[in-house]
Amino acid sequence: MDITQDFIDERFKAYVLEMFCGNRERIHTSDVDHIESLKLANQGYSSLRGIEHFKCLEELDCSSNHLIELDISSNINLKTLNCGFNRIRNLDVSHNNQLAKLVCYWNILSELRLDQNTNLRELDCSYNSLFDLQLECNSQLIYLNCGNNYLINLSIEGCVDLIEIRCNHNHLTKLDITGSPKLQSLRCFNNHIAELELSHNALITELYCAENKIIKLDTHHNPKLEGVDYSNNLIMEPDHTVQGVGAFEYDVSFPSYKSALQFMEQELSLRANVSNKADIERLSPIIKKVWANLTELNDKALNRIAELHPDEDVSELVLSELEFDKDNMFRLGYNAGETPAGHLYIYVAFNNELEIIGDLVYETY
Repeated sequence: MDITQDFIDERFKAYVLEMFCGNRERIHTSDVDHIESLKLANQGYSSLRGIEHFKCLEELDCSSNHLIELDISSNINLKTLNCGFNRIRNLDVSHNNQLAKLVCYWNILSELRLDQNTNLRELDCSYNSLFDLQLECNSQLIYLNCGNNYLINLSIEGCVDLIEIRCNHNHLTKLDITGSPKLQSLRCFNNHIAELELSHNALITELYCAENKIIKLDTHHNPKLEGVDYSNNLIMEPDHTVQGVGAFEYDVSFPSYKSALQFMEQELSLRANVSNKADIERLSPIIKKVWANLTELNDKALNRIAELHPDEDVSELVLSELEFDKDNMFRLGYNAGETPAGHLYIYVAFNNELEIIGDLVYETY
């Protein structure tokens, strides 16, 4: 049967004629009804009408085109669909119950119904205009990215196999992950979540929940947790005292731990760039070690600056900052006074063996 007239996009028609029709001028059903895979990304297509004749199609990549609609209701064997970076407003996948991977990010979708797609394993619908996402029927889902939408509701009850969730930059006020015991990575930052229950997620290794309204976060049941950021919530960490050094106060605005101590009759600002009690406790030994050897370290740093600036009088430099990072590296910061470019600070970095590393860093404010 001649189906040439169904292909209204001239570029798509030309592609089909060249690839499957031996450069004939007409397209027949028999030319395309056995094709299982189409790679059509970044071709400038404005329509894929005619795709309905690809009855055996299992894989379709039509990302980065100019599509405003996509009808795949006749492609019932479809298992993988990537239609990201288009202008699609409506996407009906109710006839595609074999679909295992759906990538539809960067479109204009305001609704996405997936209750018929019980075989779905991977879903990326980020950067759309979704307000609600119901995934109770998608129990085989292992990867979910619905970030950068307008979601006020995300239901993942029954998604017991989920390993990774990205729902950042939405308007969620709650998120229930207790039914996803295999979860390893959660990115839910920039929402309005007030509570996050983690007691059922013993395998989680990565948690980024900054910019929410969380008051308390209990991670005692998460022994594998390594990467974590819960800054800019309503959580207040307790102050911490390093024996032989002094008290460090939690700074919720940064977040970090800070202290102000006296060194050589000058006030010295100390900051540990960590956001929780556990991390400041792990840094305590290096803080204590540095403080005990600070006079020697100060001399080392000034000598290095003098070597690089032999014409300058380093005795006028004032040690004003001592900053620690999570990896046990630290740096001494010197107030060098006013310059035409602004107020100059010179930083000398050290490793945990108290050895100078890297080049001097110059910053103006």
